[in-house]
Amino acid sequence: MAHRLHRPESLHALVRDMVVKAGWSEAEAQETADHLVLANLSGHDSHGVGMLPLYFQSLADGHLDPASRPETKVDAAPFLIIDAKIALGQPTARNAVDRAIAMAQAGGVAIVNLLDSHHIGRIGHYAEVAAEAGLISFFWVNVAGRPPIVAPYAAKEARFGTNPHAIGIPVPGGDPLILDFATSRMAHGKARVALNKGEQVPPGYIIDGEGRPTTDPAHVFASPDHALGALLPFGDHKGAGLSLIAELLSAGLMGAARIDQKPQKTWVINSLFGVIIDPARLEPDAELRRSRTESYLAFVRAAKPLDPANPVLAPGDKERKVRIERQAAGIPLDDETWSQIVAAASRHGIDAESY
Repeated sequence: MAHRLHRPESLHALVRDMVVKAGWSEAEAQETADHLVLANLSGHDSHGVGMLPLYFQSLADGHLDPASRPETKVDAAPFLIIDAKIALGQPTARNAVDRAIAMAQAGGVAIVNLLDSHHIGRIGHYAEVAAEAGLISFFWVNVAGRPPIVAPYAAKEARFGTNPHAIGIPVPGGDPLILDFATSRMAHGKARVALNKGEQVPPGYIIDGEGRPTTDPAHVFASPDHALGALLPFGDHKGAGLSLIAELLSAGLMGAARIDQKPQKTWVINSLFGVIIDPARLEPDAELRRSRTESYLAFVRAAKPLDPANPVLAPGDKERKVRIERQAAGIPLDDETWSQIVAAASRHGIDAESY
């Protein structure tokens, strides 16, 4: 499918204006635009501006309200528990993580649980925020308010969300390590991108509604033409086990919405469980932390690659490379995704084509 290149600053201005026009504050709009455009710049189009039409459909259907305000349930270091009350996800999650960062900087560690937020976006974003503050972070997230979309190992029907994990480790004076992955073999959003582009997905990623292997991404989206299929977990029982743990840690233990709860509507509900640690409490000498980390990364990256054109990378290397490329060349959006954004903007009196 054809695509167009968009200047990052133009997409940022469009997202910001759309979110403000829909009723959120300038600060909330700025954070949402920062997050979504950075996801596209990083090559994660599944969590970028293409999510806006879903957010605006949720708003139109009354499932997302600009007046929603999170409520702090526990603020007693090292614990921070916040009921998000289905507020707009990116600014809500950023505020929770920023508060947890301040708590960890003061006391060495923070444990944060954000309950029932609207879609919070790319989880690696929050690991990057913590790393920029010099902190180690671990995050687990569930997905609720949508049909289960990932099959347990050995199952022919879905019981999980894509339930991502993210880990960030800062390197003093250098680029951080950012490991961010769905517990399914591909993110649901990546299947949406493939569907919009008219592309197939690799074999072994999806089963149809009868449990048969398929490469057609349409089978993981509700349709009157077929029964809903499922994404498969990465690493078979390993990914499935991690997905189950993410569901319980982020939502189940605290009574937030699980994948088997809340009516299925035009929304995505996320709960986040995070642990943030000040590495200076483990090793006070920043130079030692840097040298120990970088020496091992150098050893790993020096491994002989299977393909000389594809050198061995550390987590986060690819995203930084793609950001440089897309900042210069522009962000590609397929025509279907762009038409959906244009339609969502027009409902609020905004001409997306003018940006």
